[in-house]
Amino acid sequence: MSRRKPFTLVEVVVVIVIMVLTGAVAISAMRTDSTSRLIKRTAAEFRSLCSRVRYKAMEMGEDRMVVYDPDKHMFFMARPTRDQQEQMEYEDGFVVLEDGAKWELPEEFELTTEENRPLEVFRFYPDGGASGKWKLNLACKGRDRVMVIEVAKLTGAVLAHEKGPGEE
Repeated sequence: MSRRKPFTLVEVVVVIVIMVLTGAVAISAMRTDSTSRLIKRTAAEFRSLCSRVRYKAMEMGEDRMVVYDPDKHMFFMARPTRDQQEQMEYEDGFVVLEDGAKWELPEEFELTTEENRPLEVFRFYPDGGASGKWKLNLACKGRDRVMVIEVAKLTGAVLAHEKGPGEE
């Protein structure tokens, strides 16, 4: 008759360490987003909107704009008015496209503008280029990290980089 050997102390400790590490990984995966991850995800969503607007400008052969409406806390795709006869929705001379791309800024973020009216943020041209009117600073409310978003004029690429307190 063979006798079973009991587990050694080392084997028991190794199993406990593996269980603790597995639990720590599972808990961190279920946790809410960290500030940095939240800002990066939001910037990626905004870059996706800008890409759609840029591709629409190239597809249609007409300028397209990303417009921010502070009242609705939303970004919209718009086009410039074609002539003076066209009914302008906004005083800056653009028409928001109802079937165009739109994106709501998450509640955790704030984006302040000097004027409390819809404003053109970026304009994309049919050749793929862009004019970046602004550098956007997406700030997570109550947090000290900011995502700076701007557009490369020649290529139309939307660039984003994160900065902390005191960084320029």
